[in-house]
Amino acid sequence: MRPAIPRAIAALLALLLHRPALAQQAAPPFDTVPLRADYRDLGELLDRLPRTTPPTVDAARALWLGALPLACLDRLQSRPGGRAARPIASADTTRAADTTVRGTDARTGGAPGAVPATNSGAGYFWVPTYTVVPDHDRLRAFWGCNDWHSAVGSTWVTVRVLKHFPNGALETLAREKLNAHLGKSNLAGELAFFRATAAASNPIPSASQGGLFERPYGFAWLLALHAELRAWPDTQAMRWNANIAPLSRWMADSLAAYITTLVEPVRTGAQSNTAQSMTLALDYANAAGDTKLRAALVAAARRFFVRDTACATQSERVVATTAGRGGRGGRGGGRDANADSATRALLPNDLTIAGRGALPPPPPGGGGPIVLSPCLTEASLMSLVLEPRSYVAWLDRFLPPLQSGRFAPLTEPLTITSAAPGRDTTGATTSAASIALGVERARLAGLSFARAQSMERIARALPTRDPRVVVWHRLSAIHAERGFEFMRDDSAGSTWLPAQALLYDAVRRP
Repeated sequence: MRPAIPRAIAALLALLLHRPALAQQAAPPFDTVPLRADYRDLGELLDRLPRTTPPTVDAARALWLGALPLACLDRLQSRPGGRAARPIASADTTRAADTTVRGTDARTGGAPGAVPATNSGAGYFWVPTYTVVPDHDRLRAFWGCNDWHSAVGSTWVTVRVLKHFPNGALETLAREKLNAHLGKSNLAGELAFFRATAAASNPIPSASQGGLFERPYGFAWLLALHAELRAWPDTQAMRWNANIAPLSRWMADSLAAYITTLVEPVRTGAQSNTAQSMTLALDYANAAGDTKLRAALVAAARRFFVRDTACATQSERVVATTAGRGGRGGRGGGRDANADSATRALLPNDLTIAGRGALPPPPPGGGGPIVLSPCLTEASLMSLVLEPRSYVAWLDRFLPPLQSGRFAPLTEPLTITSAAPGRDTTGATTSAASIALGVERARLAGLSFARAQSMERIARALPTRDPRVVVWHRLSAIHAERGFEFMRDDSAGSTWLPAQALLYDAVRRP
């Protein structure tokens, strides 16, 4: 049985998650806030922007970001339907009570009698009798951190922190967890499971196909994890890379087939946004030299987005309101929810009719909590697709001038209300309000990091002498800094925010 997180790490986590709260300021309702007037030129806009230094991930910040995923990698995902996980003796769940059954079924990734997953993930970790899949610690790799894609993202964070800070305080624990989750049998079990799931769903992509578990968003994160491993000349990392390669290859092929047949992209600001998944996958294709996947992604991006013009940036103003209910697109989660997983069963992440997007402007709140900018996400994807000259011309048609009032909502750092959690007649703090506020803070942190990452990509795609470059860099730094400020005392997004923060850092420091 693998040891639980050492007391020193647990103490460190407790300290980090109780850092002083960020000072808040009240925000007026969305409809009462007019767009500002145009500035004269880029120079006036730049003068009005705060002079913010781009935040960096140093050893101290890496310790903070790396500790959060390590605390959740071995934490059981919830039962389908919101039923709480059954208490067990050890946090690492090396064996559950039902693992006395021996023998495996290759069709289900090693779980005797289990059924292939639906789009909600039923059958991946929990079997229909609400018992844990037998030998999950040997035949599953990503069963912690609320949901599958958060577990993959948290594993990516662990790899990236260990790779860039190899002698940090978390090195021993990080290697232990990676060894346990990225073992050969674990990833072989993942591959067998996903193959069985695809075969049970429909092996022929079509517009009427039922959703395939975690495609495209989770698949794209798995490719990002593989890209990080394959570029790391470390003895253990090379073994993990070899173990994950077959699953990565299968998911890359599946994703290429999916994106080729996809009817329309999802254009909302939720995690199901198609351009976001395509960006992660294209980063992998470029790093791995996967010409088949790259060709499919580039062709789809051109088909979906190259004719888009005048994205409705003015619709992306986000004004937070009391109890975590975000204005213009922010949907608060319920008890124990976070912005990444609260609506995972509703995410239109495949070729279903419900997954089809709409032309800009994106519908407020459609498809889940708003955690990214649809306009910026599309623009950052196209920076990887178009040649520099074509990209500049496309960007001029797609986004309004940075100094214009129409672009103003994306120049404003996000805010949250100062309203304290409610109190009942006995003076006790209302836990639901406190949880909702934490969820909203986590959502705004994620949105800030997503905007910062997209802005940084756009800046790096423009010609060096383009006068907008310095403005894009400044805006990126402002949003990234705001993201770190929102993270200071939030635990609601601990399973997914570190990945968003480090995605921004990865763009700045490949």
